[in-house]
Amino acid sequence: MSRPLVTVVTPTKGRPEVLVERALSSVARSEGVRVQHVVLGDDCPFLREEANRRELAERFPHAEFVHVAPEDHPADASDYLPARLSRLRNAGIARARGAYVAHLDDDNAYTPGHLRSLVDALDAEPGAGVAYSWRRLRTADGVPFVPDGEDPWHPIPARRADSYDSLRRHGVFVPGSDVVRDAMRVVDGKLLSRVDTNELMLRRDVHARIPFPTEYSLWQRVLETTEDMALCQTLLEQGVASVCTGKVTVDYYMGGFSNAAAIA
Repeated sequence: MSRPLVTVVTPTKGRPEVLVERALSSVARSEGVRVQHVVLGDDCPFLREEANRRELAERFPHAEFVHVAPEDHPADASDYLPARLSRLRNAGIARARGAYVAHLDDDNAYTPGHLRSLVDALDAEPGAGVAYSWRRLRTADGVPFVPDGEDPWHPIPARRADSYDSLRRHGVFVPGSDVVRDAMRVVDGKLLSRVDTNELMLRRDVHARIPFPTEYSLWQRVLETTEDMALCQTLLEQGVASVCTGKVTVDYYMGGFSNAAAIA
């Protein structure tokens, strides 16, 4: 079996090193592929120091560590966090050498077979430009997190129950389950683009053509549109075919930007 090269992109800033190392270790344990892990420190205090970058590179030879200084962002760039993350992710994509590009947040982790399962899904569907998996929810302590009738990613608290019920009908949420069965498709004329960044893999040529959006309207900011949702919407609008592995291969730890308020 061939072992294709997959590029994994991870932006980071102020996470404790132990979380970043968990992400790095999970990529290093990937089976059936070779990996290039691009870690971009956005004025990250730890990765700002060359000695720290060098020490990590010695421990994780599959990874390269890039310090992104404040002046590396465009002078007129938006401070909206998803826009900033989009710029970082696109910088990582530009460094990709692999035929496939995947993404991993600095506080989440892959199972060993995650990347290979996505490659296999794309190999089985030559017309698909993107593949994705499902994710298992965890608290910061690693305990299973089960959404209790509310969608923790909906920005409006009063609408979280309705959002959960709608996504339950579409099979994304299953009562009593800590697994989110994400989907990227059009339902009733609307875009159902719930695929999380950590689950995604794109062919590199597709990603070069369709990077993460860096411009967000006022309405998108009000709705707290994240960069992965914006990307998935763009992929759907441009007719890029997708395939789902139907496998739970991402450990997603709650408490990040998109859901912190819901679990506080």
